[in-house]
Amino acid sequence: MRYVSSVALYRSVSGELMARNIRDPRSQERIVEAAWRLVSRSGAEATTMRAIAAEAGVTTGSVTHYFEDKADVMTAVLEHNNRYSLQRITEASEGLRGLAAVRACALALMPTEAGVMSMWRVWLAFWTSGYPDPSGAWELQGGYHSWRDGMRAHLAEAVRDGEIPSGLNLRYEADRIGALVAGVGLVFGPAHLNRAGSTRTLRMLDDHLAGIAEGVHRG
Repeated sequence: MRYVSSVALYRSVSGELMARNIRDPRSQERIVEAAWRLVSRSGAEATTMRAIAAEAGVTTGSVTHYFEDKADVMTAVLEHNNRYSLQRITEASEGLRGLAAVRACALALMPTEAGVMSMWRVWLAFWTSGYPDPSGAWELQGGYHSWRDGMRAHLAEAVRDGEIPSGLNLRYEADRIGALVAGVGLVFGPAHLNRAGSTRTLRMLDDHLAGIAEGVHRG
């Protein structure tokens, strides 16, 4: 009788713990965030399932409960990174239009603070390792095209508002801004986390936008 009661108690407690873990809406998100931090620090290839579990403070079994394999986790990491970038762009440009919105959307992706630098390290980790297959769920090009279309729309607002001259090739101008943002993220990197680097980033962006406003460059 005591044996049966112990088994029943064990099953009851185990069931409650399992149910609580499954119901926890933060469990999967915590694992993805832990993997995101590891990829940012060590790269995609060096990030193992065991390391992810340790970083998240869970068991490896908890990770495999939500993700089939490492590729599945890496896809979630990149999606998390892209959502983070989209959130920054959306929040930065809310209520703005024209050149003010263009500047905000560009600055939101420039590495002027630690969170954005981590975002760029994650992108670089995937671009340089080729893992997982970029033809799969990455949608990197789709994400850029969406950002560029948004920039073109804000540039068109700037034309209508008289901030920049008409006759400019707005797709070309949006691509030039994208090249500036990518160049800062890829080339300058951690140097822009200090005050001098941030000031230089702002000056580069503002000089670039001033050139567009003056119609200096025509594609």
